[in-house]
Amino acid sequence: MEGKIVIDPQIWLDRIKYRKASQKFKPDSLSKRINDKNLEEFNDKNSQRIGNISSGLSAYTGTWTDWEKMHLLKRTGFGFKRSDLQALSTYTMFQSVDIVLTADPSNPPAPVNWYQLIDENGLAFGSDWTKNAINSIDKGVATNLVRSESLKYWMIHQALNQNISIREKMVQFWYHFIPVNFDDVYLSSNLYCATNSARICYDYIKMFRQNATGNFKQIIRQVATHPAMMYYLNNQANSASAPDENFAREVMELFTLGNNSGNTYNQNDVIQAAKLLSGWRVLNLNQPNPTTTFVSEVHDYSTKQFSSFFNNTVIPGTGASELDVFIDMIFSKNNMVAEHICRRLYRFFVYYDIDENVELHVIQPLAQILIQNNWEMLPVLKALFKSEHFFDIANRGVMIKSPFDFLIGNLRGLNLSYNTSPSFDHASQYQLLYLLNEEGLKLMGQVMGEAPNVSGWSAFYQKPNFYQYWINSNTLQRRFTFIQGLFDGTIKGLKYDELQYLTTFPNNICQDPNLLVQEVVKMLLPVNLSAEELLNIKNSTLLTGQSNDSYWTAAWESYKNLPLPKNLSIIKPRLKSLFTHILQLAEFHLT
Repeated sequence: MEGKIVIDPQIWLDRIKYRKASQKFKPDSLSKRINDKNLEEFNDKNSQRIGNISSGLSAYTGTWTDWEKMHLLKRTGFGFKRSDLQALSTYTMFQSVDIVLTADPSNPPAPVNWYQLIDENGLAFGSDWTKNAINSIDKGVATNLVRSESLKYWMIHQALNQNISIREKMVQFWYHFIPVNFDDVYLSSNLYCATNSARICYDYIKMFRQNATGNFKQIIRQVATHPAMMYYLNNQANSASAPDENFAREVMELFTLGNNSGNTYNQNDVIQAAKLLSGWRVLNLNQPNPTTTFVSEVHDYSTKQFSSFFNNTVIPGTGASELDVFIDMIFSKNNMVAEHICRRLYRFFVYYDIDENVELHVIQPLAQILIQNNWEMLPVLKALFKSEHFFDIANRGVMIKSPFDFLIGNLRGLNLSYNTSPSFDHASQYQLLYLLNEEGLKLMGQVMGEAPNVSGWSAFYQKPNFYQYWINSNTLQRRFTFIQGLFDGTIKGLKYDELQYLTTFPNNICQDPNLLVQEVVKMLLPVNLSAEELLNIKNSTLLTGQSNDSYWTAAWESYKNLPLPKNLSIIKPRLKSLFTHILQLAEFHLT
């Protein structure tokens, strides 16, 4: 199957449907190509997990093979490298999860001026711009815009260069759960935002990096007065004379309590919350370290009376301290708050379908762990990722990869070189990241820093289709175009080399076509294929119709012993055929 990757979306979706239903593959295929209406009908019929799953949070005691290790690595990171898998080779499941959940709180080098020798604000090339305040409301707009874009590229770079840690995945969890859109902050029409928005958006992401597995209640408190959120949900304009309910509503409905039928807080609660949240202001956005200050003159000092949902709580008008009382009041609804975030965690890391069994055996126990540990997230994550439920076969290979997982995970998994040399060649590095964003993520439907709204991306919360929102007749083809570009070298600075990839494989695997197919499938797909399909792949790619395995073995040994062009010409196209065959399977888009 050498040449262009060709995809029939209907066949692809049919394979995903059957994978989800039975962990097997449907042998027949449909010739009708899919359109958006077909996709909608498909999603309506296939939005729930097939059959019951009763496993819970009891510690996993099953086999601990490469397949389980890879499941852990892929769900807690953006793909994995072969070296990541090898790094866990001597560790038990308990030890491996502890390693993965160790999130280093230190900060990597900040984004820099890669765009001009000297920018509008006088910042030299290669210098950190995150503390370089622009003390103007108009001079520096262009610089701020390119800084904001470079922040998105910097986030891609951090994900690409992650270590064996859940931190980068948790940063994205928090960002999609409690987002700010970088462009909306820039366009918020507040003083100095047009010239300094990038700096506070960087600080917002930095907050999540430092608290990746930290305390949920403390994160909500920091978010409440963070300059980026102040502008994004307009609490910056909230005052006694002109109340703004935006943040007050979302902090309850989206970030803490949720909007399930049992949550009966009402519009008056939102009004009262807006009153007590009034008066907070960012006054120093044009300074190196912007902060949010309480300005008493614009605060509503009236007494705030909440509904019976909050036990008729009364919060006197004392000023700045009202915010902490309000957050304590929200978190007094501990079961609702804990269950809400545990459902969001589950849908991000495990699967979207939360049925009665999952609610009873996973969500509610996780919520109690969170409450008992005073809102610390790490014990919850440990319980989840060490559980029999997480490693249940029903939860493997059933999530459609997000564009982040697909693009970043594939670059890492295929062992491409995405770091330019030398390291101080910032222009080349950021230009490559720019291409990944513009020719990859943006076309696939997900861009770092561009959450579509305050709810985040639909795939992580929107019933009934969840992850299937990532796929339509356009975005699916974009995925294959990107992969094809890696093979063809049409993405400047990136070209996939099958032989370079195989340098990480032992020679005894490379020379045996059966072992080689099995190993490549293991590294690139979330679950194994049937023996029949593995055989068909071997025969149609490495053997190209030959009947004897020795054909490939002899060709490989000839190349290893004497890597002449004529020997290379035999194995190179067959390796490309092997990889293109596997990379266009539906399972390649699952995790």
